[in-house]
Amino acid sequence: MRERKVKPRVAAVLALLALLPTSALPQTGFQIVWVVVGEASTSNRSDPPRAGRRLFDGGELASMSLKNVRVTSVEVAPVVSEIRVGDEWCLSSLRMHAFGPQREPIPAAPLSVSVRQDHREHIGLQHAPKDICLRPVKAGEYSVRLTSLLPAPDGSMRGAQVFLRVAEQ
Repeated sequence: MRERKVKPRVAAVLALLALLPTSALPQTGFQIVWVVVGEASTSNRSDPPRAGRRLFDGGELASMSLKNVRVTSVEVAPVVSEIRVGDEWCLSSLRMHAFGPQREPIPAAPLSVSVRQDHREHIGLQHAPKDICLRPVKAGEYSVRLTSLLPAPDGSMRGAQVFLRVAEQ
């Protein structure tokens, strides 16, 4: 096998890179922080989904847990919504459903609602009496997470994520 020679210029660049302090290299310490901003409830047979600051108390969650209610999946539609800066978008516009281990629907399943901390100042978060709404002030794509407050059979918490695409006026 023939040995390859490194060109002098390439060797010089590699030597200079090796001498750079690690602080000059890009940092990878960025972390996404999710902040809970309220709760939501999946639709039941007669009522649409609800959302608000606090919909469930500890007693309701304990009661569902004692009944061994388990959420294995959360489905939300539409997954992507598109609006313009200044328009209002509310969680009640979504179709939210939770399902148990046998794919049985779980009516009025409790969900936590989270947004990214670095998006919070741009989304114009508003709490209406029975809803959580966003009125973005800046164009971009913003995500909202809906996570079950009831565990799956394996103990994990299942959820769904929706995306709000916001365009300039």
